[in-house]
Amino acid sequence: MFTKLKAAWLYIRDNRLTRSMMRYFDWPLFLIVVAISLFGIVCVFSATSSEVTEYPSTVMEMLETQSIYYPRLQFLWLLAGTVAMFCIIYLPYQFYGQASTWIYLLNVSVLLFTLLVAEVGRGNMQAFLKIGSSDRGFQPSELGKVAMIMCFAKVFSDRRHNVKKLSEFLMLSAYMAIPMVLILLQPDFGTALVYVFVFCVLVFISGTDSKLLLGLFGCLVLLAIPVWYAMNNTSAAENFRLTRFLIWLDPESYPDEARQVINAQIAVGSGGLFGKGIVSPGSFASLGYISDDHTDFIFAIVCESFGLAGGFALVAAYMLLIARLFWLSVRVDDPYGSYLIMGVMGMLLFHILENICMVIGLLPVTGIPLPFVSYGGSNMLTNMMAIGLVENVVIRSKKQSQINLTSTSRAYSL
Repeated sequence: MFTKLKAAWLYIRDNRLTRSMMRYFDWPLFLIVVAISLFGIVCVFSATSSEVTEYPSTVMEMLETQSIYYPRLQFLWLLAGTVAMFCIIYLPYQFYGQASTWIYLLNVSVLLFTLLVAEVGRGNMQAFLKIGSSDRGFQPSELGKVAMIMCFAKVFSDRRHNVKKLSEFLMLSAYMAIPMVLILLQPDFGTALVYVFVFCVLVFISGTDSKLLLGLFGCLVLLAIPVWYAMNNTSAAENFRLTRFLIWLDPESYPDEARQVINAQIAVGSGGLFGKGIVSPGSFASLGYISDDHTDFIFAIVCESFGLAGGFALVAAYMLLIARLFWLSVRVDDPYGSYLIMGVMGMLLFHILENICMVIGLLPVTGIPLPFVSYGGSNMLTNMMAIGLVENVVIRSKKQSQINLTSTSRAYSL
């Protein structure tokens, strides 16, 4: 045991982040993330603004008359997330793969602990652990996303052949299902879907047999029939997920329950081409017509404040982020590193698609935050740590490539 610990310490010491390695840091990726995050802080400020009768004449007047409580906290979470990102980069990413079994067990243990001790909060969820005596807390299932990306990537990178048999797929699914079931028991359906989506992305890119995937998809479609029948025989008052699904199908038939969705869509359209501005009289943001407008429904405030142009600009920034992640993943030779980047890409892509589509009515509401824009410390830390994983892979992959190139040059010179 002592020998293994000593070997692990020597490996970390010899491969930790150094100042010279920062020349391999992918600044385009980091700057895209910072730009989206700073834009998000402005949107949080707009979403939490109070009612005004006229436009503030100066920025200072705006800051003096409006609360900066939530924007300030979001900025602090961004700083904390940046520190967490560099903490993730400090250790070599291969170390996370070697410790994936312990990371998996720790994640499951924390999720189980959350179910046992967390208080029932909003939406009858037991998902947050309180910090001290304050009302603030963190959501372990959010941080668990990064842990599961590490674990999923290790499982798939260690496979010597593609998944061709149903038994192999079921074993991989069981590995994913244990933490997912614990999250469903909280219950947090949205976060569980993130786990499933990341898993499916890695299954797809691993080259799993297409016939097996088509067969499984057909089984899921058939399974949806009895599930829908069971949900339909449960009253909407007893099953809020059924209510959300029915609202998605026909929001006009549920005017009270669908008020959040309907108002969000009105806010999106009311912004016009260039928006009403950050603090504007009569805005949905200032009047509080949209609940959770600074968290899950912040895209409605983006479009109301900055219009269609602002919404498209944010979507373009996200597309640039996803494209950058994909480009980095295909340039990495190490399978584990490539799977890590693809896992992060899958996580962010699901959040972006689900959040924007639920706000504009294309998907049911699931309570998924918009990455780097929605207010929330747990989500910001998770996303920044995920970017840290990507930077970790990029830095050490470029360093190794440089070492190989130098060795080859010396060999030819001899």
